[in-house]
Amino acid sequence: MLEVGRAAVIRRLDPSKTYPYQVFHMARKATARPRKRSKPLSQKRTSASRRWLWIAIGAALALMVALVGAALINNRDESAATQATAGSTLAEQIGQPIDGRIMGSHDAPVLIEAYEDYQCPHCQEFNRLLEDVIRNDLVASGKARFQFINRFVVSPESIIAAEAAECALDQGRFWEYHDVLFEALRNSRAAVRTDNLKKLAAEIGLDEDAFNQCLDSRKHYEALLREDAESMARGVNATPTIFINGVQYRGPFDPVQFKAAVEEAAKRAGL
Repeated sequence: MLEVGRAAVIRRLDPSKTYPYQVFHMARKATARPRKRSKPLSQKRTSASRRWLWIAIGAALALMVALVGAALINNRDESAATQATAGSTLAEQIGQPIDGRIMGSHDAPVLIEAYEDYQCPHCQEFNRLLEDVIRNDLVASGKARFQFINRFVVSPESIIAAEAAECALDQGRFWEYHDVLFEALRNSRAAVRTDNLKKLAAEIGLDEDAFNQCLDSRKHYEALLREDAESMARGVNATPTIFINGVQYRGPFDPVQFKAAVEEAAKRAGL
């Protein structure tokens, strides 16, 4: 193709004239086919690497979307379960009756008595570590009853905290208030102030007017002082003091060991 095109150009030239070599060079350049260029191997590898990079990014994004979707579904399920639990009473949750400050069946072979002060850090720790095994295992199974008893050892404000819990008991919500009060005091000692005690009542949905009137009037003050005197007469001088069927528990706040102690008491009771 190159020679044919070159010959055609030459035929169109006047033989009587002299032409520079550039004319023939231009003719050759005009008729030559453009040459395809091969990409260097490094460019090929770069293009392939980019392709795999985009594939990897796409796969990662797809995995991320799937994980986020699964997390949202899981959170929705957990939220529904939490709402269902929050909407149920403690008696419904453990499947056993609640009688004031006592939870559990009257036929249970073991009675656990807990002498506590709401401001006592060790009492707060006792509840944090053993609440689940006591309520959802020992009480729920019918092996034990659990009774909360006041003993004031920290300060006069401990009596005010107990008065607030008794005002909640008047509305049938002692254990709900008991739980949020211990939690609040774990986070801040200021929770024992009267205004904060009233806020806790509002948080769990108590009748605020009735609760505030009860707390402000100190309706339960005298009864609580008598209860404290009875606790002292039994020899309780520290909190928490725990009795399992009348025998003081002196072990650690370990769920496994505490459960073993209660089960041993149940065996001795003939269960």
